[in-house]
Amino acid sequence: MPKINRPHHFRFLTSLALASVLLTGTAVNAASDNWWIDIANDRVEAVKTELALGEDPNVRNEKGQPAIMQAIQDQAWGVYDLLARHRDLNPNIANTYDETPLMYLAIVGDVERARALIQRGAKVNRLGWTPLHYAASKGHIEMVNMLIHAGAIVDAPAPDGTTPLMMAAYSGDQETVRAVLAAGAEPTTQNLQKLDAADWARNKEFSSLADQLEDLIQRTLAQRGSGRARGTVPGIVGTTPPSKAPSAPSAAKATLEPSGTQAETGSSTSRYFDLDRFERDDTQF
Repeated sequence: MPKINRPHHFRFLTSLALASVLLTGTAVNAASDNWWIDIANDRVEAVKTELALGEDPNVRNEKGQPAIMQAIQDQAWGVYDLLARHRDLNPNIANTYDETPLMYLAIVGDVERARALIQRGAKVNRLGWTPLHYAASKGHIEMVNMLIHAGAIVDAPAPDGTTPLMMAAYSGDQETVRAVLAAGAEPTTQNLQKLDAADWARNKEFSSLADQLEDLIQRTLAQRGSGRARGTVPGIVGTTPPSKAPSAPSAAKATLEPSGTQAETGSSTSRYFDLDRFERDDTQF
C-alpha cells in the first residue's frame, strides 16, 4: 500500500487531540466508527491507532460489554493483549452480568493471560460468582490450580450459595473435583435450593462422580456425628430434583477424601450464574 502523505493541518489536529487527552485525563469520544469491527476482526494496528487518537480502553458497547471482554469473546487475542497492556485499563471492569475479564479468561482456560491479568490487579476473590466458580464449571484444572494458588477462596458462596465444588461436580471432571477438595472445600455444603455437590453431578448424569461425592458427604457427616435428612428418611439418599441438563458421560472412578475445612459464609448482590450460556461451547458467551 503506498504511503499517504497527510496534510500538515491533519498532523496538527492529531497532536492537539493527543495533548487534550494527556492534559485532561479524559478520553475523547470514539476515535473510529469501526472500533468494534476492528476488535471482532483482531485488527491490532487499527485498534492501536484508535487508542492513540483517544479511544478509552474501558469503553463498553451498547450491551454493556467492555472492549477487553469483547476481545475475549471474539477470540481477538492480539487486540486483547494490546488492551491488557494499556496503562489506563481497569482490570476489574465488569459487564452487565457483573462478570470481569478474569472470569472470562477462567471460562476459556487461558492460564497465562489470567496470571498476567492478576499481576495487573485483577481480583481473584469477589462477592458473588468468582473466577474459580467459572473455571471449575468448565473443568479447567490448570486454571483452577492457578487461582487456588493465587488465593482464591475455595468455598466462596455464590448469591444462591453455590460453591466452586458444586461447579466442579457440574463439569463432571474428576480431577477438578479432587483439586478443589484437596484445597479444603467443604463437601457437605448445600446451596439455597438444598443441593450439594453430589446433586449437581447427578443432575448432569455424572452418576459415578455423584456416587463418590455422596459417599464422601455421608462419611464426613458420620465422622462429625451428625446427620442430614435426604428425602423422607434422615440419612437415606432420596430422589434428586429433576434436571434440564443433557446426558453426559460418567466420570472416572476414584476415591474422594474429605477435608477438614469448613465452608465460608457470605452474601452477594451479584446476579446468578447463567448456566445455560455455559452449556454451549467454551468459546461462546
